[in-house]
Amino acid sequence: MYLWKCWRDTRSAFRGFVAGLLAVGIFCLYVQFDPLGWIAAKPESSRLLWHMMSDALGAQLGKLILIAGFILGALGVGVEFERGTADFLLTRPRSRRAFLWTSWCVGAAQILTLVLLAHAITWLTAPDLPAARPGLFFRVLLGMCTMALFTYSLTYLMTTLARNSRNGTGLSLAALTAHVGLYAWLRFWHGITTPVLLDLIESRDRVDAGVRFGSLLGWLAVGLMLMVVAQLHFERAEV
Repeated sequence: MYLWKCWRDTRSAFRGFVAGLLAVGIFCLYVQFDPLGWIAAKPESSRLLWHMMSDALGAQLGKLILIAGFILGALGVGVEFERGTADFLLTRPRSRRAFLWTSWCVGAAQILTLVLLAHAITWLTAPDLPAARPGLFFRVLLGMCTMALFTYSLTYLMTTLARNSRNGTGLSLAALTAHVGLYAWLRFWHGITTPVLLDLIESRDRVDAGVRFGSLLGWLAVGLMLMVVAQLHFERAEV
């Protein structure tokens, strides 16, 4: 029953992201194949503009997935305190641990579905991109899944700690910004290279290396540790 509640609470946001991805995908497919010949009939400058718009929208799919991680993570069990429903849920026969992990699994399944959809759209609309190459398709997909799950888990933890969705999202953004800032400071001022989340997928000039599997497993482990911390805090939280 709680599984259904988790789905009911998050389905609007999930459907909104699915609709956004499909809209971008349909637009990019139309521009690429031009089934009615409308774009081909336009002047060259206009055709170039249409293709630039398509490329720009397609490049934002990864960012849309990260935004989904922030929003869906803010809808975890921590938001029950904000809604005033925690005193009811946490006195039910099931353990708090079961509530937390059920909620997390629903959100994680939604995040992975969005990643698969975004990657499929990239493969269909931009087959020339490195991420769409047969040898890199699954490795880049794993990297995207890891980045999205980590962002989701971090926001989930922060929302649980803050007991507020807005504050949880803000804390998660601040933590990621501080992480990237620390990485840049150590690398460019002191020549020290540290792991950074955005490096899960190699930059385009090094894309033939694919995904670093050691980093991928490490970030997955850190994401699970964040959820363990959320569980320990949630089990001791006072209603």
